[in-house]
This record gives sequence, C-alpha cells and structure tokens, in this order.
Amino acid sequence: MPPELLAVVQATVLAGLSTREAAALLGSPRGTVKSRMSRARLELREALL
Repeated sequence: MPPELLAVVQATVLAGLSTREAAALLGSPRGTVKSRMSRARLELREALL
C-alpha cells in the first residue's frame, strides 16, 4: 500500500481520528483524506480476497 494511503488508514482506523482530524494531522484537505481512504479500502479488499 502506498505511504499516503497507509497514513490515512493509520490516522483514521488505528488512531481513531475523524476525517477532519486526520486531514489536519496530515496537512491534506478532507476530500483528499476521504478519497485516499476509499482507495485504501479497495486495496485492502482486493488483498484479502
């Protein structure tokens, strides 16, 4: 998984941050965090199937 996707997963899933909090932490817009989380979910789903 690319580092930018991994960072979003770590912030939102592992650290339990909201999208807004993760965006502030990572210095990215909320929309970018949402898009990256969506791509990360897809990559994880494909890896697990």
